[in-house]
Formats: sequence, structure tokens, C-alpha cells
Amino acid sequence: MNTSITRQNFLKTCGATCLGAISLSTLLSSCKSVYYAQMPLLKGNTIEVSRKEFEIVSKKGDVTLRPFVLVEVKGQSFPIYLYRRSDTDYSAVLMKCSHQGNELNAHDGHLTCPAHGSEYDATGKVLEGPAEKSLTAYRVTADPQTIIIHIA
Repeated sequence: MNTSITRQNFLKTCGATCLGAISLSTLLSSCKSVYYAQMPLLKGNTIEVSRKEFEIVSKKGDVTLRPFVLVEVKGQSFPIYLYRRSDTDYSAVLMKCSHQGNELNAHDGHLTCPAHGSEYDATGKVLEGPAEKSLTAYRVTADPQTIIIHIA
């Protein structure tokens, strides 16, 4: 019985395994959902977001908090990444890559560009190039019920 494998069969097997692994990792990473604020309110030069947008209520009634939400308003080309650092401290940045203007992918505490690999922290500072310029950041204030993003 000959148990040797040809180079061609070896490459086919390795290729199929790699494709399967890539497909599985893509499928699993796409299962994570990104939450968009349901009712942001545009008022002049501000966007108001309820603090409740960060809450995740389980079927048992337990409440956990999202680390970030994405905010879209009519007429805005890119969403805003609203990151919760604490109960009173938030950051907000436009999800437009400063390198070539692509929409960024949101993660817990950082943003990545799918086109060229630039990475930014939650405040929009460049962590990894090719981007050299920070993202457009907005001032954020909060009261007990509302988070206010100052867009002008």
C-alpha cells in the first residue's frame, strides 16, 4: 500500500483547508452585530442620543452596556462612532478614513479601514498607517438621559 502523497494532491488539500478556514472565520466574525442608535435626534448643530442606546437587556432582565454605538442621521455620508469610556465620558468620531475616505469598520475601542489597513483608537488617533491624519472628532457632552454630539 502506497501512502505517499503527490505534490498536486498536497497543494489541493492545503488550498481547500485554507479556504475553509478563511470562510469559517469570515462567517463567525460576521455574526457579531454592530448596533446602530435607533432614534438619534438632529437638533441644529448637535445630535442627541439616548443613554439607553448603550443598554443590552437580556430575557431575564439583566442589563449590560455596549462599548459603542454607531450613529447615523439623514444627510450624513458616514456614521459616527460613539464610544463609551465611562458613565460620563464619551468620544465621537466620523467613520471616514483619513487616508482615502473609505468607511471604517467599528470594533470595541478601535476602528479599522478595510481598504488599506489603517487603524485608529476610539478618539480617532492613528494607531497604524498608511493613514497619517487623525479622524474628524466631535466634542461630546452628556446629561443623565442624553449624550450630545456637537457636530459643528
